[in-house]
Amino acid sequence: MAMRQLLLFFFVFIHWGLSAQPKQEIRAAWLTTNYALDWPSKPVHQTTDILQQQTELSRILDQLKAAHFNVVFFQTRIRGNVIYPSKIEPWSHFLNGNRLKNPGYDPLEFVIRACHQRGLECHIWFVTYPLGLEKINGKKNQSPVVVKNKSLVKRNQGELYLDPGNPQTSVYLLSLVKEIVSQYDIDGFHFDYVRYPEKADRFPDQDTYRKYGQKRDLSTWRRENINRFIYAAYDSIKAMKPWVQVSSSVLGMYQKIPGNTSAHWTAYSSVFQDPADWLKKGKHDFIVPMMYYPDHLFYPFVGNWQEHSSDRFVVPGIGLYRMDDKEGGWNIGRIIDQVAYSRSLHTQGNAFYRTQQLIENKKGVMDTLRNHFYQFPAQLPPLVWLDSVAPSIPSQPEAIQQGDSLYLRWNNSTDTAEKIYYSIYCSDRFPVDTQDPKNLIDTRVYNEEYVLPVDRNKEKGYFYLITTSDRYHNESQGSPVVFFYMGSLEK
Repeated sequence: MAMRQLLLFFFVFIHWGLSAQPKQEIRAAWLTTNYALDWPSKPVHQTTDILQQQTELSRILDQLKAAHFNVVFFQTRIRGNVIYPSKIEPWSHFLNGNRLKNPGYDPLEFVIRACHQRGLECHIWFVTYPLGLEKINGKKNQSPVVVKNKSLVKRNQGELYLDPGNPQTSVYLLSLVKEIVSQYDIDGFHFDYVRYPEKADRFPDQDTYRKYGQKRDLSTWRRENINRFIYAAYDSIKAMKPWVQVSSSVLGMYQKIPGNTSAHWTAYSSVFQDPADWLKKGKHDFIVPMMYYPDHLFYPFVGNWQEHSSDRFVVPGIGLYRMDDKEGGWNIGRIIDQVAYSRSLHTQGNAFYRTQQLIENKKGVMDTLRNHFYQFPAQLPPLVWLDSVAPSIPSQPEAIQQGDSLYLRWNNSTDTAEKIYYSIYCSDRFPVDTQDPKNLIDTRVYNEEYVLPVDRNKEKGYFYLITTSDRYHNESQGSPVVFFYMGSLEK
């Protein structure tokens, strides 16, 4: 191992040790369905393939849960097609091969339920403006929006793109947003490609600009187009379900930093994306900059994002795919360094692209995160600008041994069931320190019962308590403590 990498591991394990793990942190993974990159490995051709897709997805979520991840960005709208039964857009052919029809189940409903069963939040990953290639398998793109709403679509460098400058584009996109939010019990809505395309100077929107630009500067007009959609989407989502978090994956560099000549492709100037405006105006709950760059293109810009956060969340996106030989061949040390640096600047966590590199443990990345960064579960940081009132405290906890299992049970708080969940704490010391992440056993339990194995060889007593959290991640005070002796003696 190179000397730099050895020093890096020493720095991480000694300086960033386990005590540096925060109690509250976003640990997210982008789960890609486009081209079936992360899932599914096989389309549905017969009924047995449905079970295979569901089993495969469940195993992915099991591994994320075991590594103490807590958020999944699930790609739901891909390129003018979707993976749920929509009345607006067709099914993705990645579920069914080339058959644009129902695969025999609702993958979105399945993944939401599967995430919640494992204590994971499920956020809709919504590709906004791109509609895919102009020709697919030699045939013209026949997406309904392309055929029926031609005025909304621009042909750009061999691809089709919704025109952000046409006001009806936002109307169309909002109909999809409302369809998803109204029908599914999601935790968040995560926009992607909510920007103009690469080489935006070639984007053919001159006619739209003449019609709607009103003599404004082209760059300003384009940013305002994106902003208006973001404002409308945020307000629409909050009107339906105010606890649903709104976020976006944005370009990794917001703008050029004075004295730093590194940034060339920036959110603000290159693709007319102004996330700082969204945060400042309270139209986003957090942003996820796609910071898939090395060293000088990463470190200065984390702090720059923090400076523009307006006290909302910044979650740097880490490019695990860059470890692939064809994508840069990064070593694990660079990934570790970026995660550690994100924590050092007190960002609200990290998101990782893609899930495949996590599941296959590329260069040991999953083991490293699990053993040295995510050794304990983490709660999600509270959304205090939406709601800051803590729910009521669970009551009458008890610990009952049945065979080799310990059943923790308690009474529900007075809050409505669909808006609460529980965290379980365990310590060999009294009182139980609920600020110490080492005492967290689990952070998102939906039932008033939790089962633990009994280790008869431990011969040690433990104190347990439970807290309630709501969908804004506000946490109650702890319940009364219950004691259990783990060993051969009676409780």
